[in-house]
Amino acid sequence: MKRILIAEDEKHIRQGLKTMALRSDVPIEEIIEARNGEEAWEILKEQKTDLLITDIRMPKLDGIALVERLKELPDPPLVLVVSGYDDFSYAVSMMRNGVQEYLLKPVERKQFYDALAKLEQQVCRRASLDQDRQEQTDHAFRFLMLASSDSHECQRFLQQYREIFYPDAYIGCCATEDSVPRGREKLRIRGEDELYLYIFSAQEVVSWPAVSGRSRVYEGLENLQSCYREALWAWRMAYFGTNACIYEEREIKPLIISTEQLMSWLSLSRHTEIDRTLRSQAKMVARGNASPEAFAELCEQFIGRIMETYVNLVDPADSPERFLKVWNFETGERYLEELGRWLEKFSNRISQEFADYENKQKIREAVRYVQEHFCEPLSMTIVSNQVSMNYSLFSHLFKQYTGTNFVSYIQELRVNEAKRLLETTDDRVVELCYKVGFQDDKHFLKVFKASTGLSPTEYRRAHLRMNNGSEK
Repeated sequence: MKRILIAEDEKHIRQGLKTMALRSDVPIEEIIEARNGEEAWEILKEQKTDLLITDIRMPKLDGIALVERLKELPDPPLVLVVSGYDDFSYAVSMMRNGVQEYLLKPVERKQFYDALAKLEQQVCRRASLDQDRQEQTDHAFRFLMLASSDSHECQRFLQQYREIFYPDAYIGCCATEDSVPRGREKLRIRGEDELYLYIFSAQEVVSWPAVSGRSRVYEGLENLQSCYREALWAWRMAYFGTNACIYEEREIKPLIISTEQLMSWLSLSRHTEIDRTLRSQAKMVARGNASPEAFAELCEQFIGRIMETYVNLVDPADSPERFLKVWNFETGERYLEELGRWLEKFSNRISQEFADYENKQKIREAVRYVQEHFCEPLSMTIVSNQVSMNYSLFSHLFKQYTGTNFVSYIQELRVNEAKRLLETTDDRVVELCYKVGFQDDKHFLKVFKASTGLSPTEYRRAHLRMNNGSEK
């Protein structure tokens, strides 16, 4: 048992019961004494108690009235009545109202020990049932927080658990398990990425941890998922920033870099450019102008491509797969620091690998030629002949060197040039399509949208809105 409360107005009896309890085989963490029923009631209201040992005749509030009041508690204790023979009829009546054990004064040691052991078993059974109920409730809340809200299971859980959810207006705070001081939250639910959603009263003044995200104010179990999604989004913004974030709706802009471009830079040992670009994108996330999920997906795809393309160069001891999960680091800054160090080391390994390869200069010459002539009609046959290399060998080494195939590489260059022209000129889309090397405007539109997620016209409008907004 964690806590026993002894309510007895006679001091020597009260202390005798306490001594016997401590000498029993029942594990007890704490025993509290009360001199009368009123004092006992105040303690019971404030502290969860496993067992109440009480006399019947006490000043201010007797044992009968005290036991009757236990019905007001959300989790009342078990009750052992210790009373004189004259109060036997009262004790029988009390046992009908939920009292578990009754002992006559003077209390015999063996009877007391037997009663305590019996009550300890009941406490353990009750705790087990309470734990089962709590686990079921936690499962239901987590399911409602993460699952599709229109599923049959969600509707069933909403009906079953709506009444026991926090009844007032609340705010969700997303944070790691150890970062929020325990005790003040109304509810805690395990979420994704080793994070927890803490539910606080909307009126509560809380000292928020540095890396945490807060939702807007909500009410009701049916809004738990929206609360969590907002808090998680805000946490991911804070992960790349310096302060706790509060969710607010903002205009989300697409990332300005692709996996192909990162792979291209890596093949050219431009790891510093990779690091600088990733950090600039992380700052956009911290300001709420870019999607945290899009940034995490970019990093995951980049690392995945490295492990796939350079399978013979990746050292498993370096554990590059740890960078597949952006949110598993202490902060976004720590993730970028460690990734930057790893990329520098790996970039040097790639350079060393190609240093001994006789065709390195030819591939470099081919890449340079493509970068200078991509606006012209080009094919792999033309470029491989330009550097005097066998077509099949050129195809293999070009992909190994750049991290992508010839067609994807040249399309990326053309799309980037098209983006520049859309931002800096008034050329019609059909005109700049041919300027950047595409021979078919429909093909250009398809490739551009696949790369940026926007049509050329939409991209130009978005750029104009962004510039107009920054000028204000």
